[in-house]
Amino acid sequence: MIGKSSDRLTPLADMEGIELSRLFTPKGDGAAAVQNTRPRIAALSMALVAAAFVLAARAADLAIFSSDQSGAIRQQAAVIQQPRARIVDRNGVLLAGNIETWDVYVRRMDIDNVGRLAQRLSVLDGVPGREVLAHRLTGTRGRARIARQVTPKQRQAIFDLAEPGVEFERKLSRYYPNSSLAAHLLGWVDADGFGAEGAEKVFDARLRESPQPLELALDARVQFTLEDELEKAVAQHKPLAATGIITRIGTGEVLAMASWPNFDLNHFNTTTPDHRRNRAVTDPYELGSVFKPLTLAMALESGMQMDDIEIDVKQKLEIAGRQIRDFHPGPSPMNGTDILVHSSNKGAARLALATGGAQQREYLDQFGLLDPAPIELRESAAPYMASNEWSKIKTATIGFGHGLSVTPASFVAALGGVVNDGYKVPLTLLLPNLASQEPVQVVSSQTSAHVRKAMRKVVTDGSGRRADVPGYHVAGKTGSAEKWDSKTSQYSRDRNVSSFVAVFPWEAPQYLVFILLDEPQGGRATFGWETAGWNAAPTVKAVIERIGPLLDAPFDLEALTPNPADLAQAETEQ
Repeated sequence: MIGKSSDRLTPLADMEGIELSRLFTPKGDGAAAVQNTRPRIAALSMALVAAAFVLAARAADLAIFSSDQSGAIRQQAAVIQQPRARIVDRNGVLLAGNIETWDVYVRRMDIDNVGRLAQRLSVLDGVPGREVLAHRLTGTRGRARIARQVTPKQRQAIFDLAEPGVEFERKLSRYYPNSSLAAHLLGWVDADGFGAEGAEKVFDARLRESPQPLELALDARVQFTLEDELEKAVAQHKPLAATGIITRIGTGEVLAMASWPNFDLNHFNTTTPDHRRNRAVTDPYELGSVFKPLTLAMALESGMQMDDIEIDVKQKLEIAGRQIRDFHPGPSPMNGTDILVHSSNKGAARLALATGGAQQREYLDQFGLLDPAPIELRESAAPYMASNEWSKIKTATIGFGHGLSVTPASFVAALGGVVNDGYKVPLTLLLPNLASQEPVQVVSSQTSAHVRKAMRKVVTDGSGRRADVPGYHVAGKTGSAEKWDSKTSQYSRDRNVSSFVAVFPWEAPQYLVFILLDEPQGGRATFGWETAGWNAAPTVKAVIERIGPLLDAPFDLEALTPNPADLAQAETEQ
């Protein structure tokens, strides 16, 4: 039984006795189907091999042949991401830098209620109003930008709303740590990071391409002082506008430049163009009597001798139907110094007429007063004259500061040249080692000395007494110019530009301070007077008292020592 049962096993049980190829060889219709499929399998196999070859070749190309191109792309990205260089003052004080901010976007597909989202976002700082947001958020595709350059605090407030679809993109933004300090001089950058105004604009390429800080000639301490005293003057005398400039005369360095109204650089786009205007270089004024030292210098350069000047100012002076008068009656005849001390319009006009229109124009050109101010700022405005005809009346009126409107910066550069032993140096925002300033002689050393001496008498004996600072040997000149009224086609008697220019020490001036108040108002402190001796001059004094020690300016201690004769007289009077 056992032997028989073994014969009943299946054919596969005895593997050695079976030819396996016969088991898996198709027959009939199956064999034909397999024969038809073989070419397709072969074609598919060849396609897979070809694809593998292409991928391998591309990988090799990326790894080997594109290395230079990839490096170029990385280099370009590095250039684009190069932070804008910082701006510092002459002592290294940071004036402009960069901070981390974010642009904020919302994916429209994630918005379920545009009105509700716009309302929630609009109440946050740094985000536009509800209507603007609603307009931006409307739609179903892409994403909407709802804010630019938000600060970490603003970003957190948006994040805390926990709204879906909100995205933040990090970027570096310009930041001004001192807010409004030197705002008009520094300027600002646009939304794309390019300089739009001021130093940011004129040095834009340098700031974008070099990582090294840009060092300005500006002194933050002096700048703060100028702005502070300018604001005090504005509060007391209530002008429409004001401006001030402080320079180092021998090098032309601008240590401070300020305008009022002022503005915060970090929020410049929330202010008006009037606030952002740098009046020191953009606004031409008829400056009035501060021009008289220039007129005296022209007369001396044209051949007059200081000791020979003798002008009868009581004699009537009428030109082309216009009578020229003096605001304050003075002695007659007047010499060159008297004309400045008593600020005689008649005396200055006769000096100008004696110089002659042709020579006056030539000297004005040499002083730089017929061109925009010699300074890097591109917004520097050209002078203005109602007519290019150089008539006799124009020659006379320019002599006492009317008929030619110039910017404060242009005037400062011109007078700085006259008092700098006769050598004019262009104004600059940069330190001497960064600026190529070539001095040009505009008057003789002797003429310069005569003008400085006369200006010193203005401060000790004339209308500039309220600008004197004992120990600093201040020289200066007041200017109170009536403003032209286009409606009446004549000069207004109750609207004027008040200014004072000072240099110290007068023997060899190192520093110049200029203050201008546009339409100051008289008050109790000035006994109703609106003229420079009562407002601009005291402001200059306050500035010099504060910046003198900061700049370590030459100081005469003996000037503070009481005169024995004065002490004896005081004891006698007691």
